[in-house]
Amino acid sequence: MPYKHKNIEYGLPHEEYPKERICQCIDTLKEVIGLDREPVGITFLFTKEDYEAYPLEETDISTAYCVMVKQAAVHGKSIKCRLEHHKCDGATTAFALEPSTERIESGQEYFSYKLYSSVAVARRMRESIRSLHRMPVRTYGLAIVPLSLCQQTPDVIILMTNALQSMRMVQGYEYFTGKKPAVDMGAMQGMCSELTVSPYLTGEMNVSVLCPSTRMLCKWNENDMAVGVPFELFEMITEGVAATQPSY
Repeated sequence: MPYKHKNIEYGLPHEEYPKERICQCIDTLKEVIGLDREPVGITFLFTKEDYEAYPLEETDISTAYCVMVKQAAVHGKSIKCRLEHHKCDGATTAFALEPSTERIESGQEYFSYKLYSSVAVARRMRESIRSLHRMPVRTYGLAIVPLSLCQQTPDVIILMTNALQSMRMVQGYEYFTGKKPAVDMGAMQGMCSELTVSPYLTGEMNVSVLCPSTRMLCKWNENDMAVGVPFELFEMITEGVAATQPSY
């Protein structure tokens, strides 16, 4: 940590949230790749003070995180929530809203889904899931807001896409970086881990084919998938998507 003193300042003042530019990016994506659902901004709120200060009323319903994202993407609903509002422990551990358990971390819980051939295989899969519960910090709550309605900078942006739109987002990312995205995809905890925590921790775009739970709970179309983007890359990727627009 740099030495902190009232007479020492680092860097320039933080820029105010560029809402107008972000809304222009949304319009660009709708026009260029036919995005037909609203991008969703996800904000982690680590303290009670930050949570209460976030300019949104707390939700009065309890449901799964992926359903909350769908409510924002499809119905334009903004949600501020805490642990008690979540009905899926995949998300609550992924977001460090609560600790994990021995049953989950041993692989026994994953094995019980009959998706893996042994408890050992299930444990290896569990260990590969990016999750904030492994860090010495707890999250107090989250805000899940249609990006066009955000009043302050979110941490991650989730875009519901089809395969072609996902391809175009990858092209937009590569246009300026010259890098293939290091995709974290396992068809397990698609919305909470792959699309939220993974871009949050890595600072890179991620692509997900979702998971059985969110497909069942949200009734996503069989062609639906999604892209998770750290806020810091959103404008760059959008510019890259516009620059790689095909002529056909």
